[in-house]
Amino acid sequence: MTTRDASSGATITLTDLARLAGVGRNAVSNWRRRETDFPGPVDESTRRPRFSLAELEQWAERHGRALDVTGADRLWFALAAAHPTAEAALGAVAAAFGGTGEPATAKELKDLRRETPASALFEFFIERAREAAGTGVPPGIAPLADIAAAVTAGTPTPAVHDPACDEGDLLTEVARRTGHCRALSGQDLSAPRAAIAEQRLRLLDEQADVQVRVGDSLLSPVPGERYDLVVCDPPFNVKDGGANQYAVGDDPRLAYGTPPRTEPELAWALHCVSLLAPGGHAVVRMPAQVAHRRTGRRIRSELLRWGALRAVVDSPEAKAHIWILAPRGETTQLLVSGGGDFADAWQSFIAAPDAPLATADSATVPLMRLWDEDVDISPAVYLASPTGDAASLAESVSGLSRRLDELARHPLPQFGTGTEESAPETSLADLERDGHLVITPGGESDKARCVIIDPVGEPQVRLGWRNEATETQWTVICESTVDLGWIAAALTARLPTATKRTATGAKRRLLSVKIPRLTLADQQRRGAAYTALEDLRANLAEAEAEASALAAAAAAGLVSGTATVED
Repeated sequence: MTTRDASSGATITLTDLARLAGVGRNAVSNWRRRETDFPGPVDESTRRPRFSLAELEQWAERHGRALDVTGADRLWFALAAAHPTAEAALGAVAAAFGGTGEPATAKELKDLRRETPASALFEFFIERAREAAGTGVPPGIAPLADIAAAVTAGTPTPAVHDPACDEGDLLTEVARRTGHCRALSGQDLSAPRAAIAEQRLRLLDEQADVQVRVGDSLLSPVPGERYDLVVCDPPFNVKDGGANQYAVGDDPRLAYGTPPRTEPELAWALHCVSLLAPGGHAVVRMPAQVAHRRTGRRIRSELLRWGALRAVVDSPEAKAHIWILAPRGETTQLLVSGGGDFADAWQSFIAAPDAPLATADSATVPLMRLWDEDVDISPAVYLASPTGDAASLAESVSGLSRRLDELARHPLPQFGTGTEESAPETSLADLERDGHLVITPGGESDKARCVIIDPVGEPQVRLGWRNEATETQWTVICESTVDLGWIAAALTARLPTATKRTATGAKRRLLSVKIPRLTLADQQRRGAAYTALEDLRANLAEAEAEASALAAAAAAGLVSGTATVED
């Protein structure tokens, strides 16, 4: 590890360079490996080496490559170098926007605001801070905001509150969809995050009454303010939510019962309901298990009985359920939805709350049907199953038959008997360091052939496309010096598996894998054999899914009579 004098100017990471150059990390790795005059790092003492921005700009100019370095970029690099963490640097930006920060930073921001709106400028710094910290926008924010906008569509300038607001992602997305809000407020345990959220909201809606408090929403007394819309993406699985510390019989959050210690998310739902003004709605992201766990059935029953739980949306994008709650009222039905047509279904539901509703992706369920031993409010239980009509069944059978015929003709490698080899080996970490391959988290939109590693799912290793990988998976993209199929085979054979399949330590296990050193021709021969088998496995998995869907549709059709069996 070495550290050179970096006092001459700002330093950046290779991720920063890729963004400034408008290329992928793979291209930057190629430059570093192939160009002999590529500047060396000024600091290798951290996980992500840092390079002199001035030296990289000079190098790029010599090679005819343009780096789009804006004034905002230069300010961020200077702040990142002057603060111990990205969050601290972002806090300095928030303070400068609010008039309490460093005068020099405030002056630079004032100059930048001549060309870029203040809100967009602050979002730029938030994105840079998260990029540096290796974090991103929490999952499920967009569908939560969409549903929040749908339920409050008839309320002009609503007052909106988030009791677990973090840096204000959800409040920001809701405000963008609803337009000007009368009030935007939140609360968070972290003072730095609360300050960022408050400044972010002030810049987004300059006319709104903005206030973000610091503290534990569940352990603080219920505030006196009431809101037209309460949105919440609460922390999951925090076992001691503090509900046992409420003043029994007095706290409005206990109107529907005391949440069990094993149901912490219910405490958040009850807290959100207690903050609603007449006619208001709460939109809360909830784990799918909360819809049917026996420990929470009494509270679910009471919420339904008093008309407080109006709808449950099973949102694949949010990877959870979304509950829509309201103050107590008269209702005879619960709206359940898969999310696809929720906005239209909701409008129909509130226009005629007692009328039956059944669309392609939503339906109403009479409350009497829900009050059984389990009080299961999972949308999947009540949404219509496939119709199973004869035409669609015939098409599915034909498609599955074609796939099975193709699989029967799928070429398979011919294997012989060999002796165990003791070839020299290298680690995946060394191959990445030398630029032969690039290992990155999933979640990118570019379509490149890669190896996808799933720390928690099955299969653990597969060949695929980079835009198919999720944020919890890892992707390996190879240069022309290494065969992708060979790397996939080696990972399948040698990737260590943790005692518990978790994402923790996944990259460390990945980098530790030893790869035998072979000629490229030998890699390609062995990689092609493995790829043929991997393609067969993937096609068989797709055929299994098609067969399962066909069986479900056939069952629905045969039972309902919409499909008959020909002799």
